[in-house]
Amino acid sequence: MKTLLALLLLIPSLSLSDGPVQDNLPPIDTETSVYMGDRMVEQRSGYFVECLVPNFDSEYTNTIGQIFVIKKDVPMCKETVKSKKYIPPYINALEGPDASWVVEDSIYEVKLREKNGSFKMCFPTLTGDAYCKENLSKKDFYFSKQLVSTKDSFQRVIEYGGKKGTIIKFIYSEFKDDMIRDAFMREFEIDLNDGNTVAYKGCVFEIIKVDNASITYKVIRHFQD
Repeated sequence: MKTLLALLLLIPSLSLSDGPVQDNLPPIDTETSVYMGDRMVEQRSGYFVECLVPNFDSEYTNTIGQIFVIKKDVPMCKETVKSKKYIPPYINALEGPDASWVVEDSIYEVKLREKNGSFKMCFPTLTGDAYCKENLSKKDFYFSKQLVSTKDSFQRVIEYGGKKGTIIKFIYSEFKDDMIRDAFMREFEIDLNDGNTVAYKGCVFEIIKVDNASITYKVIRHFQD
């Protein structure tokens, strides 16, 4: 089964934890395709938080012309395991073209409220809710999980660097606090004439199909500690 590497990892089967965990992408023995410049293999550490994922798009303009937005299929995640509110990865409050005064575009936290089986997604402020999308049911949203990096987190990544003839190029990088570490970025390559198995820094993967734009592969072993 092909999977697509993404910035957000949704794994409903994993439980939430206050402690840091190590996560490896993609799963072993899973056929995966990425484009040149994309991450092929990734090892990261952090903790899983709960995310709220709407099954609908919503846009509401209030009396002063401020627009509140909820995007379908885009996870809004808690900042920590114990947080009560969800933070979207996009600006969800915008100054509309007919705003009566200047309103800064901003990101509002979202809180899910429930009463008598009816739900609403609210944009809370210090003085009350700026807006609530009301009359929602359990069919209008679902929950998923996302890995959030911890302070001083360490990541290792292999990216696809392209193909020239039978030579396949890759880029290995190490990150700390989401910043690439000096002197820890390396280019390496293999010749398909010598085989289609790649081994680097303990990570092993098999190339299934490759051209200059994309590569299809499966991981045999992840980075070793």
